Amino acid sequence: MRPGALVLSVLAGAGLVVASCQPNLDDTVSIVTTARVLAIQSTPAEAPPMSAVRYTALVAESGPDAGVPALHWDYCNARNPLKNLGPVNTVCLSPGSSALSPLGSGLRVTGAIPSLACGNFGPNAPPAMDGGMAGQPVNPDFTGGYYQPVTVFLPQAASVADTLYFVRLSCGFAGANQASQGILAARYHLNENPEVTSLKAAGVTVVTNAKGAQNPVSRGEKLALEVAWPSCPLVDVCGDGVCGADESAMTCPKDCMTPKGCGGAERFVNFDLSTQEVVDQREGIHVSWYATAGTFDQDRTGRAGTDDATTSDDGWTAPAQAGLVNVWVVLRDDRGGIGWAEYVLDVR
Repeated sequence: MRPGALVLSVLAGAGLVVASCQPNLDDTVSIVTTARVLAIQSTPAEAPPMSAVRYTALVAESGPDAGVPALHWDYCNARNPLKNLGPVNTVCLSPGSSALSPLGSGLRVTGAIPSLACGNFGPNAPPAMDGGMAGQPVNPDFTGGYYQPVTVFLPQAASVADTLYFVRLSCGFAGANQASQGILAARYHLNENPEVTSLKAAGVTVVTNAKGAQNPVSRGEKLALEVAWPSCPLVDVCGDGVCGADESAMTCPKDCMTPKGCGGAERFVNFDLSTQEVVDQREGIHVSWYATAGTFDQDRTGRAGTDDATTSDDGWTAPAQAGLVNVWVVLRDDRGGIGWAEYVLDVR
């Protein structure tokens, strides 16, 4: 067990993260003092119904003697009523509900996205129920995305709250005419999860915990932190290793025969419902900072999609007490992709 904190990587649901319990607004979000789910990642980051998806969650718990919580994962299959202002139908927040399809329990879970996901949560009109009229399609987010909810339940005795996640669906684009649909089908590529390429403190690279490093820091020291992610091409060049919006298996088989995205702010195409035109967009990258001690200048930083920079800065002040401090840097892109890196700082 790692000194200072328990970090549990589990295979589970992904996308956006919403806790189903009421948060304590007096808590500092970035400082981990109780068991918390910090991030969820799906692999792939975007997938159509019936596709197998591997899900990975990052759970952190402060304290060296913490146990591994028993996680139970489900797909939510109930559409969210218009009158409900919450992110998901409330029936999906009850363990054992008939609206849930079990994904499994434990540390490793994979599962196929439900076949009706694009009808329940996407642009396809759901079938009529009990002889009534068919329901209305779901509106996409500003990136053209739709999301399948995934719930995570834990035993009542566990100190981690029940949590809700969303995995991005590949359902096509609603409202586009035939010509636009052809352009979108040719140019849109599924999202890739972002990656942390480095973390620097005062210009010195911090070694990740995967290598067993414990980076020395002085008590009370203020560190200027800079996290970096890959630079994604602004113009597609065949042979650069990224299958971009203007490349295909026909025009650039070297990059697109087995399509690979970029682990930074990717370019992608979307359909603007107001102008009825295909538009080019670029992801923003949002950074969440977490640690088991000390203080951050900001809980959240990042770059908008209009900003070409591939780094984000924050400040962290070490605690006055000596000891090991776990640090997590979590990246989220605008299309629901998530990636992270873990570090241990040795405060002396």
